[in-house]
Amino acid sequence: MVLFVVLSSNAAPRYDGEMRDAASHDQLSSKLRMAQQSDPIKDSGPAIGEIEKDPASAQHKRSLLDSSAILCFRGELTLVPKRAVLHVPEHLEKRFGVNGKVEVKSWQDFYAANRGWIRPLEVTRDEAFGFKPLSEAKLEAIKESTTVIVATFKNGPIAVRPYVDPSEEAASSDKSETPTPLLK
Repeated sequence: MVLFVVLSSNAAPRYDGEMRDAASHDQLSSKLRMAQQSDPIKDSGPAIGEIEKDPASAQHKRSLLDSSAILCFRGELTLVPKRAVLHVPEHLEKRFGVNGKVEVKSWQDFYAANRGWIRPLEVTRDEAFGFKPLSEAKLEAIKESTTVIVATFKNGPIAVRPYVDPSEEAASSDKSETPTPLLK
């Protein structure tokens, strides 16, 4: 007796709603026909604006290769932002650009394999955006370095915009009304 009570409590839940048959093909096709005949998009008229011009075409002018410095050595290549490379000694200039058949690597993998001639220099976000100048210690380290120095933020390469003193920026903006172009 107890067993019966337990089994009935675990049975599938009852559906108290009205049971209906599935829609037939004729019913579905007639609903589709009615929906197509009363399509509000067809009745809205011609499109407004430039429909012939692709809005994404404005972004096609940017090129990843044009805005990147290519570091290449021993058949491996990586891309970093151009402004991320802060210092290149003369004897290491030949390691920029594509040299023969290469395999593209991520920054982390490329740096791990080439840490002998690359030195990452961790910068702050304000230094990278040009809101604050690089510290004197960092500038001195850049001048004395015999390795390629790449600016990094949280271990990834980052472009560093030049610092512009706000007082100089205000004085230069008073003289001309032309906006400063965006840096690539």
